Amino acid sequence: MKSLDFPWKKCLIIGAAAVTLPLTVLAHGPNPGHVPDSCAEDGPPQGGRMMPPLGMFPGTPPPGMMLPLPYLNGLDLSETQRDKLFELMLAQAPLERASAKEALKAMDDLRRLAVSDKFDADKARTLADTHAKALSQVILMHAELDAKVRILLTPTQRKLFDDMRKQDESRHQFNRP
Repeated sequence: MKSLDFPWKKCLIIGAAAVTLPLTVLAHGPNPGHVPDSCAEDGPPQGGRMMPPLGMFPGTPPPGMMLPLPYLNGLDLSETQRDKLFELMLAQAPLERASAKEALKAMDDLRRLAVSDKFDADKARTLADTHAKALSQVILMHAELDAKVRILLTPTQRKLFDDMRKQDESRHQFNRP
C-alpha cells in the first residue's frame, strides 16, 4: 500500500514544481537586478506621461481644444469643401492651442495657489480672470469657425447642418422641472 502512495506524492510534488518554477522566473524575470525602462524611477515611460492631467482622459484633446465638427458627419461635403474646411481648422489650430495652453496653465497655477501655505486672493483673482479670458477666446474661435463653415455649405447642407446643431445642443441643455 505504501508503494502506491509514494509515487502519487512524488508526481504531485514534481507537478507543483513544474507549474510554480516557470511562474517564479516569469515574475522575477531572467535578471532580477534589471529594471525595465518602463519602470525606471527617473521619469515617465518612453513616449509620454504616466498619467494624463487632471480632468483629461487619454486620447481626448485638452479642455477647449476642438474635435472635428461632429455635426458635419451626415453632410456630403465635396472635395473642395473638405479642403476649405481643413484650411480653416488648420489656420485656427495654433491660436486655439495657445489659448487652451494659457487656460490650462492658469488653472494649474490657481490649483497650486489654493493648496499653498499662503493664499493670495488678488493673485487668485488674476489667475481666474486669465483662465476665463483664455477659455472665452477658445469659445469665440469655435463660434467663428461654425460661422465660416456654414458659409461654405450649400442651402441643403445648411439646413442639415442647422438641424444637427439643434439636436447636438438639445442634448447638452439643462431643463428645470
